[in-house]
Amino acid sequence: MADRKTPRREPRKSGPSFSLTTGWAAAIIALLVVVFFHQVALEGKTFVSPDTTAPVGFVRMGERSLDQDHVYPLWNPYVFLGMPSFASGAYNPLIYPPDWPLALVQKVIPLPDMSWMLLYYFIGGLGLFLLAREWGARPEGALLGAVGFVFAPNLVAVGSHGHGSQLVDSAYLPIMIWLATRWLRRGGLAHVAWLALAGGFQLLRGHVQICFYTWIAIALYAGVEWLGALRRPGDLPRVTARVIAVGAAAALAFGISGFYSLPLRDYARWSIRGSAEGGGVGMEYATQWSLAPFELPSMLVPGWAGFGGQTYWGAMPFTDYPNIYLGTIAVILAVPAFLAGGTARVFALTLGLFALLVSFGKNFPLYGLLYDHLPLFNKFRVPVMVVLLVQLAAALGTAWGASAVLDVQPSNARKPASVDRLLLGSAVVLGIALVVGGLGQDAWRGAYVGFALGHHGGYSPELAGLAYQGFVSDLVRVALLGLLAVFAAWLARRGKLTVSVAGLALLVLMLAELWPVSARVMQPVIGDVVPHRMDAGRDDLVEFLEQAGPPGSFRILPLQEFQSNRFAGFGIASVGGAHAAKPRLFQDFYESNFVDNLAWMRLLNVRFIVSGRPLQPLPPYLKPAHEGTGYAYENLVALPRATVVGAWRVVSPARAILDSVASGAHDPGSFTFLEREPGIAPGDVSGAKATIASYRLNDVTVEVTMPRPALLRLADLWYPDWGVTVDGRRAELLKADDLLRAVAVPAGRHRVVFRFESPAVRSGLMLSLASLAVVVALLGFGTLANRKPPPAGAVAAKAA
Repeated sequence: MADRKTPRREPRKSGPSFSLTTGWAAAIIALLVVVFFHQVALEGKTFVSPDTTAPVGFVRMGERSLDQDHVYPLWNPYVFLGMPSFASGAYNPLIYPPDWPLALVQKVIPLPDMSWMLLYYFIGGLGLFLLAREWGARPEGALLGAVGFVFAPNLVAVGSHGHGSQLVDSAYLPIMIWLATRWLRRGGLAHVAWLALAGGFQLLRGHVQICFYTWIAIALYAGVEWLGALRRPGDLPRVTARVIAVGAAAALAFGISGFYSLPLRDYARWSIRGSAEGGGVGMEYATQWSLAPFELPSMLVPGWAGFGGQTYWGAMPFTDYPNIYLGTIAVILAVPAFLAGGTARVFALTLGLFALLVSFGKNFPLYGLLYDHLPLFNKFRVPVMVVLLVQLAAALGTAWGASAVLDVQPSNARKPASVDRLLLGSAVVLGIALVVGGLGQDAWRGAYVGFALGHHGGYSPELAGLAYQGFVSDLVRVALLGLLAVFAAWLARRGKLTVSVAGLALLVLMLAELWPVSARVMQPVIGDVVPHRMDAGRDDLVEFLEQAGPPGSFRILPLQEFQSNRFAGFGIASVGGAHAAKPRLFQDFYESNFVDNLAWMRLLNVRFIVSGRPLQPLPPYLKPAHEGTGYAYENLVALPRATVVGAWRVVSPARAILDSVASGAHDPGSFTFLEREPGIAPGDVSGAKATIASYRLNDVTVEVTMPRPALLRLADLWYPDWGVTVDGRRAELLKADDLLRAVAVPAGRHRVVFRFESPAVRSGLMLSLASLAVVVALLGFGTLANRKPPPAGAVAAKAA
């Protein structure tokens, strides 16, 4: 064997020896997160976007229910005539286990505001690093991919602008694909158990759309692995079994989150998210935030379609930053990634292309196809949200491509010329861009302005000119940084820079490109920390309304604050409110434009009209009740929340009831419309009395005195999970006037209790406990199997 030659590795140029371990990478990612978010992490600032600083709304009343009544809040009676607070995702305290240890730490150590959010930026970056390493990237390349994933403006905007649950669930994405990869490649019950547990926690954090995209990515990777196994018949049974187990992990993840997921799924069919034609949210509503293909140059040059305020001429509503921006350096480094093959690269390329086409929404047929045929897909909106998967695929490409650029050992000498040619080609393109942007910008101004004006109605030439100036400035900047990155890579490939130094140079250049763009997205919402007060939003108007009667005794119609939840935080019921998944019943009523109809205001117990300015002239049924920071006018003809009626009519279809009530042909104080007969005869109910004895979130108790059998109508929203008892005996809950609850009550004095009892919550809790037990058992078995010593024969064979 002495004559057998072993290939020798050429020694690297001199320089300090440094190995980028996972620990060092984690430390660097953590440091970069702190440095980028330094105003929040070190300088006492916080994010002050409207979504993060909005009044706490129902949270105050929910916490009161927990602390004082020791009742977990499931229903919010203070917006939209009432809606499920738990099943809608509006308020779900204590259901996300990873929050518990952080809450305990904060009681001992005063952490900066939004520390939990910065933690998930770190987790997202570390997860991408681990995934890229698992799939063969060098540590330096994996770190570059992690930086590209975490600091792209898409993810920075999500966190800083108040979408915390979306950020948290986005951070789970690379971690979960990493766990799925380890299971598919290595086996081991612990890996599949960790995947199920992570998936369950992700679902419990509440952003179902990101969870859905995560499992699409995992399913796509499992499918690519299975297709690859078709060429290896000996591996096919093993891979098939592991792919099936990934499906089982998804089922266990859903099971772990069952306490939340089952009620959420149950509510979807009663909300605007699942009650449109076909059981979805409605195609037009779902695709409002669709990326336009003409915005794709923003992937490389952030100011291509304008950037910020009125200069933006892209197709996105209310969103004036480059959603698709990845960075020129990241894209250049990603190109060499696909010189090599492998299932991981096929997966990343397929995932990125698929997600990009989905993000086009109404601008490309794929979204409509998925909307019509992919289960659950029609429940979602904002197609551009899937850009997260493009971001993941691009970050992996950056990791692999940077690894190919930095790996210049003889063992990788089979395609060195290809990498060099790609770098040279990139340098030529960047050089042309630099010349065009720096010297020839006037030649392209007219074409750019005309293109922008053609894609934005009402856009002015002046604004288009400002957008062009920003575009040219960005083009010069990214071209210059890209050339420097290519030069650093070129030096590394010729041995002039060590891998560590070259990796550091590329990291600095990538940060120099990404950070100014993402900081520009974040900066408008950086502000001083305002002490978290549960009475935020209190003013003299709120104090007046608090004194006007106990919770459940009246509603208000706030004219200028109709879409505000401010009043809900003080137990003041409003006909309005804000939520992305309103009850369908209320939405139909709202779209009928009957909110300020006198007959409906009377029926719905609207006792006060609230306005930010005086109302003139006043109709005879209103009288001034309060004047201060706002104005309150008492509706003199408003009915009580609970009324006894002795006359009714069955109307079909139910939607016709809305018009019938609004017409005022019948007095709502003594008459109601039903969908079916109540089983009692109509008659005079003079002298009947109904008094609300207790009004809590999950139950309402009414004491009634009836001269004859009649209907008790409660002016709160009907929902199938509400039950009713009369003197402790179960009774049938009726739907009155298309929106409200009613029950037939016999003559005499009775105690009527409406109680919210969700079967989905009970079933979900049992499912969560059972699924968690299975996962814990799998973790235990997997851990024991790993610790079990190998057979003696295997040890001897290894020693031989």
